[in-house]
Amino acid sequence: MKKSPTAKFFSESLADQLRDRILRGELAPGAQLRQDKIAQEFGTSHIPVREAFAQLQARGFVTIIANRGAFVSSMTADEADELQAMRVALELLALDSAIDAFTSEDAAAAREILEIDRNAGDVDQWSRDNWAFHRAIYAPCGKRYLLSVLESLWQKADRYLRLVWQIAAWQNTSLAEHMEILEAVEAKDKRLAKRLTKAHITAAGEVMLTALDRHRADTE
Repeated sequence: MKKSPTAKFFSESLADQLRDRILRGELAPGAQLRQDKIAQEFGTSHIPVREAFAQLQARGFVTIIANRGAFVSSMTADEADELQAMRVALELLALDSAIDAFTSEDAAAAREILEIDRNAGDVDQWSRDNWAFHRAIYAPCGKRYLLSVLESLWQKADRYLRLVWQIAAWQNTSLAEHMEILEAVEAKDKRLAKRLTKAHITAAGEVMLTALDRHRADTE
């Protein structure tokens, strides 16, 4: 039987709400997600809960173990390294094409995001602004499949990046680097823009690994 649009929307909405709890740390790595408890909380049957778990597993937030249930996926240095390497490769690919098509309107949109980000005061806002800025830079490339993969990749990396943004000083560093990247893109200087973007991602990755070690020590 084909699933109704309403049922599909509900399971996607449930998956998004559980993902947000994971990102905020309300559901810690390794925590078991109890199907009956979640179904009761959201006033639904087990079916949309199972579908939400499957969606979250596909996005890397949940691990489903046969005969044991669903658990919040662990955060590991190996995964952080892999996500960073993928970001470098794919974001530079998008940037290479985007710079040729970048307009003054695109620059204005990116600068508006930076101004909002300058006054942001919490991790949730930093997370939204960070991807919004990078998406504004890459969108002119016109490669919708690449952009879709990048957004999915950012969703997976978000858990790790939030560890970095919890270091208040890093937000100022990130904002300054974003401004430098935008100036290079506006100048159509591909070599500089790509060098700055790679350095930006790599530096955040190094802080991420340090923060991950600290997070692991605090939770053990």
